[in-house]
Amino acid sequence: MMTAPSAVLLSSLLISIGAGVANAPHRVDASGRTPPRVTANDDRRPAGTMRDGRLELRLDIVNAQWFPEAEDGPSVTMQAFAEEGHAPEIPGPMLRVPEGTEISVTLHNSLDVEVVVHGLHIRPATTDDAVKILAGATRQVSFQAGAPGTYFYWARMTAAPFNYRSKDSQLSGAIVVDPRTGPPRKDRVFVIGVYRDDPDSLAGRTPHPREIVVANGKSWPYTEQFTFTAGDTVSWRVINVSGAPHPMHLHGFYFNVERSGTELVDSSIVPSAISQANTRVILPLSTMAIRFLPDRPGNWLFHCHFALHVDGKGTLRNMIDRRPWETMDREHVAMNHGVHEMAGLIIGIHVLPRGEQLAASTENPQRLRLLIQSSPYGYSHKPAMGFVLQQGAEPKSDSVTLPGPTLFLERGRPARITVVNRLKTPTSVHWHGLEIESYPDGVAGWSGMANRIAPMIQPNDSFIAEFTPPRAGTFIYHSHMNELMQTNSGMYGALIVTDSAHSFNPRIDKIILVGGGGPGNIEVRSAGMVNGTASPQLELEAGNTYRLHIIQIHPQFVVLFRLGTDSTTARWTPVAKDGADLPPEQATSRAAFVTMGPGETGEYLFTPEQPGLQRLSIQTRLAGWQVPVMIIVKPAKKIATN
Repeated sequence: MMTAPSAVLLSSLLISIGAGVANAPHRVDASGRTPPRVTANDDRRPAGTMRDGRLELRLDIVNAQWFPEAEDGPSVTMQAFAEEGHAPEIPGPMLRVPEGTEISVTLHNSLDVEVVVHGLHIRPATTDDAVKILAGATRQVSFQAGAPGTYFYWARMTAAPFNYRSKDSQLSGAIVVDPRTGPPRKDRVFVIGVYRDDPDSLAGRTPHPREIVVANGKSWPYTEQFTFTAGDTVSWRVINVSGAPHPMHLHGFYFNVERSGTELVDSSIVPSAISQANTRVILPLSTMAIRFLPDRPGNWLFHCHFALHVDGKGTLRNMIDRRPWETMDREHVAMNHGVHEMAGLIIGIHVLPRGEQLAASTENPQRLRLLIQSSPYGYSHKPAMGFVLQQGAEPKSDSVTLPGPTLFLERGRPARITVVNRLKTPTSVHWHGLEIESYPDGVAGWSGMANRIAPMIQPNDSFIAEFTPPRAGTFIYHSHMNELMQTNSGMYGALIVTDSAHSFNPRIDKIILVGGGGPGNIEVRSAGMVNGTASPQLELEAGNTYRLHIIQIHPQFVVLFRLGTDSTTARWTPVAKDGADLPPEQATSRAAFVTMGPGETGEYLFTPEQPGLQRLSIQTRLAGWQVPVMIIVKPAKKIATN
């Protein structure tokens, strides 16, 4: 529930957004009737009526007027589920019952087209029992709530591919089955939705895709915000019923994935599966139950790490007006990042202090001076934005390092990084994955707390990020403003934190950094680069064990990694995920294959056994690009004997 501090902050954030917004237009559907207004469903109220251990629920499928942003902002007519006696809801009404409960759902289709409803069946299941409902017809479905877990139901009215659903894209709802015994679980449920619209593509013209991404029916900054006290335990269920994957990133903390599932089954994470992360991809039609302990005060975010899904240009007004991306880009240059320049799948978190706060370290800090500059000579002969680490004399004003220079910090030693902005536009830098204080975290206009909120770094200005890394591992630093442009253009780099047990030896530690290869936008996806090139190579020696530091920070793609030959897959041992060491039961040898979304890192031990050629295939999950890393394995060096 939103508490007073978060409600006050949200009100202040929305005053400037709401100023000048006209009342929502009066809309009618094809029948001439005014569609009912959608209520954003925060998934706290179980739907239906319990009678003698049996849940009875009557649902109607209707046209409704949806306001994904402000309640007095623009709206669009969508299809939605409505419980009898209640307003239509997006997401649909939540079914939450103890295991073994008999469920009876009466479905009426008030639309003028056939609808197919999925997911109203027992779990676990081997097939999805879909229910077809003709226009104007009613069907009844009865089933038993099976094993405890997080599930969902959804419907479609079109023959378009699932990932291109439009007006029916919000026809979905949560199903939560609780254990029959034990105390009630204090958790929250979030249903992710994506609304796409591209009339140009449907008409056979040049595509101009637009989309809005929501959590429980709302887009940032209108999503629900949460206030916790440091040390609280937070349990969330995340349901992705959209047609897109979402790499979900938690700023400042790690979360543990306790359960994961699909539309057919939900199960606990097995001990050998990697469960701790600060970024994890949730695929379409899947779920995850996470738990985390926010232990440092300040403002934080839980958000999708696809730049498009948090970009402030992804608003309903921009979609309705079909505004050119060039115009929107110019407007976003001077926006307050934390409020206006972001939109979409973002949940705000405020953590209040508990007890006495630790005093700042008095140890002499490690000092770095990091310049942000532009160059006309970047990836693919396109202009670049990037970083330069000043070492000695002032670097040339048009020089950049692509990707950014690897930064090395020490666990437990304070760092003082002066970030100087020599771009013509504002920017900010996020120290991705580090468990640091909120103020230097890098979300301009949001990071910090109370009256100390981190600003954007204006042109010809600087920001001093002071923090102490508490953990050794592999992390990332990157722009946290207009990432489609800035991060894709080169504003990203590896950040390695070392200590006595985690040294970095360039001979055996090999960084594989995947990022954008030039500016992108809401219509154009950037090509991929690995270590700054489209033709990367590694030279290894047979018999030696190497630590591969794989970093994925391309903000527009989920990427697949596979190491081996054309016909075989090698084996490696994962030893760290998102900068955190894995426990022994998870650090086990396995096939050298991994899927990563933007913001994920991993460390893998790999021993090439024989000389020859191998390849680390790096390609996008869907159609996009492929960049193979050629691995030349040389014979082991002979040790000279006397």
